[in-house]
Amino acid sequence: MRLWRRMFTLSGWTLSSRVLGLYRDRLLAVSFGGSVLLDAFILAFQIPNLFRRLFGEGALASAFVPRYLRARAQDPAGGEAFAGLVLTRLALLLGALAGAGMILAGVLAAIAAPRTAVVAVLALPQLPYLVFICFAGICAGALQVRSHFWVPAAAPVVLNLVLITAVLIWRDVMVLPYAVLLTGVLQAGAHLVALARTGGVPPLATASTPALRDLRSALAPTLLSAGMHQLNTLLDSVIAYALVTRLEPTAVGAVSVLYFANRLLQFPLALVGHATGTAIYPELSRAAVEGYAATGAVLRRGTGILAFWLIPASVGLLVVAEPLVRALFQAGSYDVALADRTVLATRIFAAGVLPLALNMLLLRVFLAHLDQRWPLRIALAAVGLNLVLNLVLVHTPLRESGLVLASVITGVLASLASIRELARRGTGQLFDPGAALVPLLAAAALGLAVHLLLWWWRVPASAGTGMHALRLAAAVALGGVVYAALAGPWARRRLKRGAAG
Repeated sequence: MRLWRRMFTLSGWTLSSRVLGLYRDRLLAVSFGGSVLLDAFILAFQIPNLFRRLFGEGALASAFVPRYLRARAQDPAGGEAFAGLVLTRLALLLGALAGAGMILAGVLAAIAAPRTAVVAVLALPQLPYLVFICFAGICAGALQVRSHFWVPAAAPVVLNLVLITAVLIWRDVMVLPYAVLLTGVLQAGAHLVALARTGGVPPLATASTPALRDLRSALAPTLLSAGMHQLNTLLDSVIAYALVTRLEPTAVGAVSVLYFANRLLQFPLALVGHATGTAIYPELSRAAVEGYAATGAVLRRGTGILAFWLIPASVGLLVVAEPLVRALFQAGSYDVALADRTVLATRIFAAGVLPLALNMLLLRVFLAHLDQRWPLRIALAAVGLNLVLNLVLVHTPLRESGLVLASVITGVLASLASIRELARRGTGQLFDPGAALVPLLAAAALGLAVHLLLWWWRVPASAGTGMHALRLAAAVALGGVVYAALAGPWARRRLKRGAAG
């Protein structure tokens, strides 16, 4: 029950953030459409986002949490000293990286071709953001070990509020990077206040210790493995920015199409996938001390949660992609043609919801066992395969949607490989067969019902936002009722059995 409570706390804040994020994205689409400037801003923003994924909520945080947890269990004061040392070293390292990146961006802005120069100009103010957001990410890991989840979960709300304000007031892409930088400062400050109220801010220090050296040895192979999806997303955007318009001059806005479709994918991934992984990670780390069999018991609870929520989310995203995209983004500068391309990308992304969420969860299992070698092997293979598939599929009529298909194929193969490896190590079955069958059947009924409704209630693609929103609302309501009626009683019985056990 505690796992469910933690997950709902995280999901509640994540839902608030994602709703605001959808409004923010609608403002970006309506205000700037598929412009080169918006493409350049999105590409530039993905650079500090990659570092956030690696050093903040991703690799470093994943390697830091089990070590911090064990250090606190052995010696609370020593555990806090270790956390302070990590925070200090991280700030110094990322400060140096941000400084070097700003110098490089300044040079590119002065000498590069116009399309590259505009990305460099928009990246310059955002590079210091990576220092603050990654610092906040490690603070979030410390807070989670202290069983404090709501501040890390609520922090993304700040980014959305600041960007929404910037778009509404200035309507200028060139202002957005400075809004991103302000967000980083505010988020880091909020985490420091939360640390102070939950046991104190860890003391800052610079002298190396054996615990830090152990973390550093684990970090290098963990960096790529934890940032696999984010790195693939960045590669997708770079290829889209460089090739799609060259291959098809009328296909402008490829980066924006990928971004908006990916944002719809991230809604269930963050709401369920990230929330489940974050909530269950401390338990996985404790179970890892007893071995893979104990870890498997905890993991099956996590995969059951993913199956119950993400199978219907995947089916639902597939069938409602058309009214969803048109209701959210098709207005102002974002025309019907851009919306059509975004619908196709969203439908392909829908197939990747469960495998991508499962990859995030399985990665945490390996890291809880302090195993970085397997995640590194999978990540290297996945990034390489994704790059090869990208360069092939972008030359097909799918164009940017071919890049999406490459990511989905890579995610499915990576999750299958990790499932096989964990079974070999003794975790047992990762999915309780009953935990997947009922959600699968109920989701199939959901998809059929919603498809028939939308087929019956057809409207022109150029219809107004209100009409598309009505179709979307009716589809979501029908799908929710069908799924709840078929899977809800079964889920309540399982939850009661789990509480009794």
